[in-house]
Formats: sequence, C-alpha cells, structure tokens
Amino acid sequence: MRLNNKTAIITGGATGIGLACARLFTREGARVAIFGRRQDRLDQARKQIGDSVLAVQGDITHEQDIQRLVDTTLKELGKVDILINNAGTFTGGPLHETDAEAWDRVFNINMTGVFQLTRRVLPSMVEQGSGSIIHISSILGIVAMPQTAAYNASKGALNQFSKSIAVEYGAQGIRSNALCPGMIETEMTEELRSDTALMAEWIKDYPLGRFGQPEEVAQACLFLASDESAFITGTTLPIDGGYTAL
Repeated sequence: MRLNNKTAIITGGATGIGLACARLFTREGARVAIFGRRQDRLDQARKQIGDSVLAVQGDITHEQDIQRLVDTTLKELGKVDILINNAGTFTGGPLHETDAEAWDRVFNINMTGVFQLTRRVLPSMVEQGSGSIIHISSILGIVAMPQTAAYNASKGALNQFSKSIAVEYGAQGIRSNALCPGMIETEMTEELRSDTALMAEWIKDYPLGRFGQPEEVAQACLFLASDESAFITGTTLPIDGGYTAL
C-alpha cells in the first residue's frame, strides 16, 4: 500500500475532507491521528474507520491542545511523516460589518493554528530528514469572492505559508503543498448549498457541471503524502472542477 509505515496527523479529521483523508490513508497503510473539537464526532469517526485510529480531542486555537496532539502522536505512533492541516472555518458578510473579533477568529483557526501546529511538527520531521505537509486551502486563496474578505485573506496567507515552508525546509527533505478546493459537498457547506437558487447560478461557473466530493480531495492528499510525489513541493493545486480556469 502507498502509505505503509507512514504516520499522519489530520486536523479536522472527524468530518468532511479530514474524515475522507483518514479513511483513505488508513486503507493505504498509514497510522493516523485525527484531531478535532468534538469528542462525539471523533468517536463516530473511529467507529467508521477502526480502533487503530488515534483520536485526540482539542481546539486548534489552544496551544496546549496542539502540543498535546503532537506529544501524544509521537508517544503512541512514534513519528510524524505527514501533516494534513485541514481544520478551518468560514465567515461571510460585508467587510465594513465584519468586526475584529470575527476577523481574528477566522485567522486564529485558518492560519495561526496552522502555524502553531506546523512549527511543533517540523522538528521531528527535520530530525528524520523527511516529511510531507499538506494544507487544505481554498480557491478563495487564489481568487476573491465578495463578502468573504476574512476567509479570502486567511487562505491567501495559507498558500504563501505553504510556499515558505517548501523553500525553507526542502533541503531537509520536507515538502509542503497547498490544495485549493472549490465547492465540496461537506457538512461545512451544507447550509450554503441549501440555497438552491444560488447553487444553480454557482454551478454555471464549474466547467465539469458539478461540485466536488470529499473523497476527491482526499485522493489528491494521498498523492502528495506518498513517495510518488517526491519531486513536488511549493505547489498550489486547485481542485475545483475547472472553476479557476475560467
């Protein structure tokens, strides 16, 4: 299998894209640690995937929880070969009505939490001389959409953060890539997708004529996590049914 003897941390691993990655990575031979805020969702994920999955409850905005995730993974699974920075949040509304608290919340989850976890994982990757870090960004880190300024900015920052890791740690055998999904049919987008009139308009901008599935993003993660992508780093890859090609 493609990830035999590899260990992965997946944040937001109990739902959506994170859960799809956890399922696929486990099937491909990886030892997986999933991280999320809700213990009930983590328990449900373990029932779906199997008891071999290490589930760590915590908040990506709390440094002590992040440190516990890394410490527990290293203790229980021995190493970290793959980091999937998937946890994220979305907020919308006119920029002039977005207060500092809402702005900070988006950046604390989508960017600062990623920074705090990544910097704690990097030392073990440097020591072993290898690692693949995959950031789940968004097409809104490439193009902008009205009334989502905080989200747009946080994902744009994440794309640049990913490139920074690639150029700084490539010599140590560590790769970093960002995936930029378009509309993916997950719980996070469920409320938005319930607006059928809006979706009928949005789908016109997707050349493939449909929205994506979490498993399709997970397959891209699998490739970037595997040795088959050993010469790929610093990339920003849209997974968007052609949306950004228009």
